[in-house]
Amino acid sequence: MGRVKKKHIEPEHELNLAPIMNMVVILIPLLLLSIVFLKVGVINITAPKLSMGPPSDTPPPDEPPLNLTVAVNAKGFQIGATGAILPEMAGCPVPGPTICLEQQNVDVSSKYLKARSDFAAGNVGQGEAELDAALGAYNWKELYSQLVRIKNQYKDETIINISADPDVPYAAIVRVMDVARFKLEKDSYSKASEFWAAQYAKGGTGYEELFPDPVLSVAQ
Repeated sequence: MGRVKKKHIEPEHELNLAPIMNMVVILIPLLLLSIVFLKVGVINITAPKLSMGPPSDTPPPDEPPLNLTVAVNAKGFQIGATGAILPEMAGCPVPGPTICLEQQNVDVSSKYLKARSDFAAGNVGQGEAELDAALGAYNWKELYSQLVRIKNQYKDETIINISADPDVPYAAIVRVMDVARFKLEKDSYSKASEFWAAQYAKGGTGYEELFPDPVLSVAQ
């Protein structure tokens, strides 16, 4: 009888995971370093309060409150303080807002309407372009200059009341808050590019504040 050949069974080898683990250890820090974290800025806002007025036994204040108010509409900014509305700045149509549009040839109302239509239709890029063009027509550097002048006279005031017409988007209100929050390196700027590129002025342990406490008001 012929001999039965025995099958040669190779021993099983364990899978070497060391190279893969080394690669994973190297890739994890690289992936973490490449992540862009979202930075969220928060502004504390106070809603308007309705009151029937001070009690009769409360003595009147020595000085009337500033009650600084900035109203935003499609023609510019209306600024009021201590019960009066500031007159139109030089070069603005009369009657008109305190600070008229810097680009008066821009139809801001139409651009707001077009932006809403584009956003509703899903054309986000076109909607953002229309919104940026509308916001860019405002005279933000003059608004800042006026707020600095008021702050220099009322150094202890921190509250600013902000109102807007119904067709004004919330982006315009947020930008008013940004302009009114901190003082920049200079009190006024002649060019918009210089204004937007300016750094905040240092004061104490942080930045020097203008009117950091916004209150949303209801336009009458």
